[in-house]
Amino acid sequence: MAIKGKGKTKGRPPARAPRRAPVEVKPPFFLRRRVQVAIAFVAGILVMLLAIWITNGLRTQNADENAKTQASQQRTAGQQWKSQVESSLGRVGTLSPGAPPVVFPDLATTITALQKGSVPDGAAATLKQAQADAKTAIDPLKAYKLSDQIRDTGMTEGQVNWFLNSQTRFVQSLELYSQAAALAALAIDAPKDQRGAIADSASDLQGKASEILQQGWSDYQNALGSVQIFDSPLQSLTGPTGASGGAS
Repeated sequence: MAIKGKGKTKGRPPARAPRRAPVEVKPPFFLRRRVQVAIAFVAGILVMLLAIWITNGLRTQNADENAKTQASQQRTAGQQWKSQVESSLGRVGTLSPGAPPVVFPDLATTITALQKGSVPDGAAATLKQAQADAKTAIDPLKAYKLSDQIRDTGMTEGQVNWFLNSQTRFVQSLELYSQAAALAALAIDAPKDQRGAIADSASDLQGKASEILQQGWSDYQNALGSVQIFDSPLQSLTGPTGASGGAS
């Protein structure tokens, strides 16, 4: 039986190698989650800004096209009204570019003579003709569908008032001129001592007619100017002379 030798120590087993921990391998930069989220966020903002830019551009383009269309419609309506006014007022007087019309010149001369008590030659015919001419001028102005012409053209309230006021005042003025001529005709057959007073009343009507005509002419010029139609050098537009119903 073998006997173990004394003094010998039992050998220690060799130390184990350290356990290897898993090493994290980072993905490429643009494949990282945070980077992708950030890129997606920025891309979303850029897409939104691009959409806004395109939308605003389309809106601006549409607005410009609408403005051009409305400007053309307004100018067409102005030209048509200008033609009607020149045709009607041209039947009772003369028109010069940029100047108020001169209407019924023979009426004024006849009334002035009657105020002095005298009856000019052909006075009755002159006054009868003035009434007839006034009617031929009034009827087309009254019948003209101006409100229809300017409806849906994008005009402002001020522009609408200028157009409609000019029509109303031209008609009112011509009606007063006709009444003045009718009253003056009564003065012809009136006693001489009453002729002057009747003629004075006719003159007052004529004066009122002239005043309203001037107001209508101012509205008319402003209406045309507001749609870029000018008979004279461009001047500052004034506000509408009074109120009028808008186009419906």
